[in-house]
Amino acid sequence: MELHRSHAGMEYVLARIIQDFMQFMRKTGLSTPQITTLVYIYHSPNNECRLSEISALTASSKPAVSQLVERLVKRGLVDRTEDPQDRRNTKLRLTDKSLKLIQNVITSNHFLVDLMTSLPAQERQTVHAALGYLAQAGQQIQSSQLKKDGKHA
Repeated sequence: MELHRSHAGMEYVLARIIQDFMQFMRKTGLSTPQITTLVYIYHSPNNECRLSEISALTASSKPAVSQLVERLVKRGLVDRTEDPQDRRNTKLRLTDKSLKLIQNVITSNHFLVDLMTSLPAQERQTVHAALGYLAQAGQQIQSSQLKKDGKHA
């Protein structure tokens, strides 16, 4: 019962945070697949990933993903390089411009800011600690999944 209540509450909060995030990102003229790509790279180790990961993430063909990435490269949001360890792979890395954009969208999320400032200081600390635990668990799960799928973590 407690897990269900927690899940419902978290679902509401996440939906509102994501809604504000997407609204801000769309104001920049980015498409949903472009936003998804930037966020995926942002949460990848060292803010970089392979083109094939984006293809799998978006369930798109390599040529379609190449076009999507080309638009991000032209906007100065992603750097694309050949993987020195495997020249058949293309590595994608966020630029300083895209890192600043994502940081700006995170810190300007009105719902999240209002939500956190509505809590007393002690409760904010508790939420920060809980989110830290969730982030660590999420990173461990992602790392395990990448290893299972044969990708580098």
